Amino acid sequence: MNYNMIKSIIKIKKMSEENKKFQVVVKNLPYHTSWQKLKDLFNQTCLVEHADVIKKGNTAVGYVTFSSEEKVNEAILTYDNFSWEGKEIKVYRAGEEEDDDDEPVQVNSTSLYVGNLPYTYGWQELKDLFRSTKGEVVRADVFKDFQGRSKGYGIVQMKSVEDAVRAIEDLNGFEIEGRKLEVREDRNSSKEGCQLHVGNLLFEERWQSLKDHFSKAGNVVHADIVLDNSGRSKGFGTVLMSTPEEATKAIEMFNNTDFNGRVIQVKLDKFAGDSRNNNYNYHGGRGGYNNRGGYNNGRGKPYRGGRGGYNNSNRSPQRTIDVQVGNIPFSTRWKELKDLVEKLGLNPTFTDVALDGSRPLGFGIVSFKTEEEAEEAIKKLNDYEYQERKLFAKMKN
Repeated sequence: MNYNMIKSIIKIKKMSEENKKFQVVVKNLPYHTSWQKLKDLFNQTCLVEHADVIKKGNTAVGYVTFSSEEKVNEAILTYDNFSWEGKEIKVYRAGEEEDDDDEPVQVNSTSLYVGNLPYTYGWQELKDLFRSTKGEVVRADVFKDFQGRSKGYGIVQMKSVEDAVRAIEDLNGFEIEGRKLEVREDRNSSKEGCQLHVGNLLFEERWQSLKDHFSKAGNVVHADIVLDNSGRSKGFGTVLMSTPEEATKAIEMFNNTDFNGRVIQVKLDKFAGDSRNNNYNYHGGRGGYNNRGGYNNGRGKPYRGGRGGYNNSNRSPQRTIDVQVGNIPFSTRWKELKDLVEKLGLNPTFTDVALDGSRPLGFGIVSFKTEEEAEEAIKKLNDYEYQERKLFAKMKN
């Protein structure tokens, strides 16, 4: 999004403020009310210029715009305290009671969910849009399917709670390219401190046995084994405990302990707010990086082991040359990184993406047999544009 487009958005928002002089706010609407039904209702009395319905939590609030003050007065007289579909609706002039009646936006996290995005939007457009609220954006991402197409929603991390509140107030319900945005606190962020990442599981392990095992530490809300596209276990999973205290207890009880013949690693999934879709936020698989295999293997590295490299056998690994690839989309999996590298005529022995908990860090590792191949990869990957991001590549230290 360029500067002129941001100016246009701000101008539209100012125009919407001016429209309030001939606008009424309708509260206590049935939740299923659409803008068309609301418009049809008010059109029975006087001609409506524009109608809209915005869902706020469990409530629906309507906004109806007319062409004159007389029509505003007529709408209030006719429909205030009007019984409609089992609810007694309230109608008043925009700006008169809105601040008193509306609950202030309350958020406890700086992570925001943004829904109903135009499919033309990438992470940069999303970031620029939220910068227009005068808040500081730490990061923005748009979730994509396996073909690289937008799923129509994303996550924006603001610097402060105050910035997050301002963004919700300014952009929730705001219309862009014919789509009305839904901006709210990322509900998955409530998992922070409660959700655990469990690594080095048996590939035959199932969610039920994982849940039963962790129930010894407290109440398990949810347990899951992360699967690949063919439905096979990737060797790790998540467990959501009901409280942070129970999560801490589970780590103390189970980290680096034997579970069905495997020493499992248990740690807080600090970025559980991003893990709404296992297919695109969990990476790695049965292989291992230079025969390390599994999750971190006690080395503190952010790689979980991908395929396309060495399997987790006992043979001595070959020496490989590692290239770090940065600025990759957060939705990129190891397989997609591998496909990209091979598309460029390269022959990697291993690919993987870096994670912190379940959160992608935006860079990966590609390994080659020789230094010449690695140098060729750096030449081809540096400044290569992939899904609207310009990649960079360098030798891994």
